[in-house]
Amino acid sequence: MGKVTTDILLKNHIDVMTGVKPPRQLEIKNAIVDSGATMLSLSSDTIARLGLTKTRSSKVNTASGIEELDIYGTVNLSIMGREGAFEVMELKHPTIKALVGQQPLEIFDLLIHPGINRIIPNPEHDGQLILDLLLTDDLLGYREKL
Repeated sequence: MGKVTTDILLKNHIDVMTGVKPPRQLEIKNAIVDSGATMLSLSSDTIARLGLTKTRSSKVNTASGIEELDIYGTVNLSIMGREGAFEVMELKHPTIKALVGQQPLEIFDLLIHPGINRIIPNPEHDGQLILDLLLTDDLLGYREKL
């Protein structure tokens, strides 16, 4: 599988929720999609342009070992007409502006198609956004309590 990219639209979530017109936003062409990464990650200049606020730091397993990276809140992310609110991890790379990890892919019901190096809607759901919640009453012991 080669390099997978997608276009994304980012909006400052607080601006959107408080009705700021227009909200701080950026469109990024060819954002890297990496199913091995967990979160949406953005470069520090992209974070600054969106006006995001640091909420905490976390230890992160990277290609160069365990690092402490900053986490910021919250952006509205749009990919292929699907939108959601996500925390952002700071991406410390000299040239990459955005990296889309597994959380947005899972929430948006998108899959990487290795044959065409693109993300696609989950073909099992006929192009519709369908989330999974696969708990049964028996798994929770609910029936026994009745």
